[in-house]
Amino acid sequence: MGPVTTNPWLIALINMTIVFGVLASLGVLMKIIYMVDPTRQKKTANPVAAPAPAAAPAAVAAPVQDDSEIIAVIAAAVAALGHSAEEIACVRRLPEAGWTQNARIEAISVRKECF
Repeated sequence: MGPVTTNPWLIALINMTIVFGVLASLGVLMKIIYMVDPTRQKKTANPVAAPAPAAAPAAVAAPVQDDSEIIAVIAAAVAALGHSAEEIACVRRLPEAGWTQNARIEAISVRKECF
């Protein structure tokens, strides 16, 4: 006994119907679980009796660092390379990200031999 059908469009239609039927049944199951969930917080009937939300704490300003020495060192390095100060567009601090900073340090510390 051979296959019932060899039409690929019919096989695809049957498979897609099964897939979307299972997805729909999972969605219905999730809704039922959500409705009978005992750990879900109940809505309060009296909104006046609800506690007022706490005031948000004031944002703490980041400490300002004096970067004048670092900028002087960068300017000296640029001057040592033979460039002028007018060629520097800006000097800004990069956000500290562990992986990015580590990759940058590794990229400049590895010596590449040029022949």
